[in-house]
Amino acid sequence: MDNEKIFELNYEIKSVDINTNRKLGLYRLLGILQDVTYEHAFKLDFGYENLKSIGFFWVLIRQKLKMEKWPKWHDKITIKTWTLPAKGFFVIREYEIFSDNIKIGECSTTWVILDSKSRKPKEMTMIENSFLARTDYHLNFKASKILVPKKMELQKSIEVNNSDLDMNNHVNNVKYSQWMLDAIPFEKHKEYSINEYEINFLNETFLGDKILCYSDINIIPKEKPNETYFYGQNEISSKNAFTIKIKTTKAE
Repeated sequence: MDNEKIFELNYEIKSVDINTNRKLGLYRLLGILQDVTYEHAFKLDFGYENLKSIGFFWVLIRQKLKMEKWPKWHDKITIKTWTLPAKGFFVIREYEIFSDNIKIGECSTTWVILDSKSRKPKEMTMIENSFLARTDYHLNFKASKILVPKKMELQKSIEVNNSDLDMNNHVNNVKYSQWMLDAIPFEKHKEYSINEYEINFLNETFLGDKILCYSDINIIPKEKPNETYFYGQNEISSKNAFTIKIKTTKAE
């Protein structure tokens, strides 16, 4: 095992992390994964400040999370993360989530580096020498292109506010999950639990943008009842901002 290539962080689930079911919420877990990512990248000298100094920044373009079990308030979890060898414009980062030494979740993400001025991707050759890529192991899945159903209904309209933005002055990746969660009726949050979450980030969104959030959540019948799709369209530019696919099970 390439132990020197694996970054590990321990975390205790706090009150601000839990949802109405008193378990770690999707939105908060994605934020924790983001923090672990930044910490590891900083340690390897290709973090936010390193890239900013030469006019570039990291952007997450795809993510897929699978959870066998959601930890509860006060539970302690361990997150392990590593990168795979970079290919062209892309690099894959993977995660495993443990509780009491039992793996309860996995996540695969795809990242690119954008030029701060042109907003165009840069080949990974510029930093690949800094990578300590893991070559002995990888997850058995990765995030892929999401094709949404043709029949979707408008669920809500969202205006991008100050609190949605991150240090790159665009909407932070975890906020899209919050928008999706807010488009789900409350009673479904109590009845179902998300065990898979997958997202494609298609176009950046900025302060003042208006996003129309569509879903097939109320479409009956569906080919796969445990799967629900969402997409967000920028009302101003008419460009699609994101697509999301979730899988659910009955809540415990």
